[in-house]
Amino acid sequence: MRKLPSIFGAALLGILAAQAEPVNVLVITADDMNWNSLGCFGAEMPGTTPNIDRLASQGMRFNRAHVASTVCMPSRNALNSGRLPHRSGGEGFHHFRIPDLPTIPHTLAKHGYHVGILGKVGHSTPYADTPWALAEEVGRNTEQIAEKAAAFIDEASSMQKPFYLIVNSHDPHRPYYKYKNEGKAMPSRKGKVPNSHPSRVFKPNEVVVPGFLPDTKDVRDELAGYYCSVRRCDDVVGRVVDMLDEKGLAENTIVFYLSDHGMGAPSAKGNAYYNSTRTPMIARWTGKIEPGSVDDRNFVSSMDLFPTLLEAAGIPSPGGFDGTSLLPAFKGQALAGRSGMFFTQFYTNIGKNLFNMRTALTTDFSYTYNTFYTGEKLYSGSSLGGNFFKSMLAAGEKDPKWAERADFILRRAPEELYDLRKDPDCMNNLVKNPEYAQQVQLFRNAMTRHMQTVEDPVAPVYTTWVETGSVEKMHAEYEKVAENAGMIGHLPREKRDRLSKRKSKKTVAKDDKD
Repeated sequence: MRKLPSIFGAALLGILAAQAEPVNVLVITADDMNWNSLGCFGAEMPGTTPNIDRLASQGMRFNRAHVASTVCMPSRNALNSGRLPHRSGGEGFHHFRIPDLPTIPHTLAKHGYHVGILGKVGHSTPYADTPWALAEEVGRNTEQIAEKAAAFIDEASSMQKPFYLIVNSHDPHRPYYKYKNEGKAMPSRKGKVPNSHPSRVFKPNEVVVPGFLPDTKDVRDELAGYYCSVRRCDDVVGRVVDMLDEKGLAENTIVFYLSDHGMGAPSAKGNAYYNSTRTPMIARWTGKIEPGSVDDRNFVSSMDLFPTLLEAAGIPSPGGFDGTSLLPAFKGQALAGRSGMFFTQFYTNIGKNLFNMRTALTTDFSYTYNTFYTGEKLYSGSSLGGNFFKSMLAAGEKDPKWAERADFILRRAPEELYDLRKDPDCMNNLVKNPEYAQQVQLFRNAMTRHMQTVEDPVAPVYTTWVETGSVEKMHAEYEKVAENAGMIGHLPREKRDRLSKRKSKKTVAKDDKD
């Protein structure tokens, strides 16, 4: 065979070597950020997230992305495992109860990756022996986060290893940035780096109040702090991505951005509503994903990241995933096995109180089943913290609309149906409306099949409800299931009822530290 000229041959070998180079991975997550707080996802208030908007313009925005569960640790560890929380034993704030499952950090470390995590370490670590090369808690100082991320990437380069780094912003989780602190020196706790000011401060008169909250002074004050914290998270994204690009790593690094669930407000975090599970997911892979592209056709999940990264890196899949690779979606194709209906779930809060909820979504409708409903048991969780729910209770003293809404948030109903085209805030439960009876039955059939397919432990409870319509029989079945499944946080019915009766309608849960 004719030999290539030495210069041309060296160049060709360099190209082939570059193509064979393992792909790096950078994942950036927000904490409690509602999907529609970002400009690129339709924020009604201008200028909230310029850096994340820029990232979306460089990659793909997923308009139908959802997380697996809606408090911190279950959501983040579903990302780590690619599995539904009950199929890893990661339903709550604890390590996986099922041993030796493949996870992102374990699998990538095994295949030569330098794996690291900044922030939310305890809530993002599936097993005690997770092989993080870097596992460091960080505060809310933008430059510190960027510097530590840069040092980790440089370390991987010096070791000639590809890297997997997940940077978990603590924003916009409470406590929110106080807009009144603009321009003031930020205090620091002993041994801690001071938090950063956001690059833009929002005032109460600027914010847009979502339909699931009353428009009051206290709500506006809290939303101003929330959006300031959204902007500080955006600053982190901009600084870390710029650092990556300045190192010349853009073309060989997949960047994912998403939130772990919705904002810490009623009808969002700690529930299974549309605003609970929808996440603003963005993927950038220079040269592989068309800049500024949008996926409107596929329901996608945070559980899809693990199989996606394995396929992108050429690592054999261990199987057992509830997620699927997004590589076809990167090319504008449909995802195999994803129908026009998608299922999400919630299990328990950080206090180990079981509030099992299951939701089925289509483009137009949302259907939720609340296993915990008794008519007496009161919901609690961090979504009732801060001023949002307190303001709703106060507004309800004068406006029956908000009194009824607050009571519903505390007590719920066995089933909920919402028309997302007219009611994206999920305020008007249509489940008893005879015009929607056929739609309810369609969802019941689909939910029954899904629960059986994924071996959901509450499937027998749901079947009992659908077949009998009896709350008493449903909970008699629930008691058996909870005991047999060893559900984290399960209490004997008598004790749970006693605790529930101690609560009043105006009980407001303390903000969970999740």
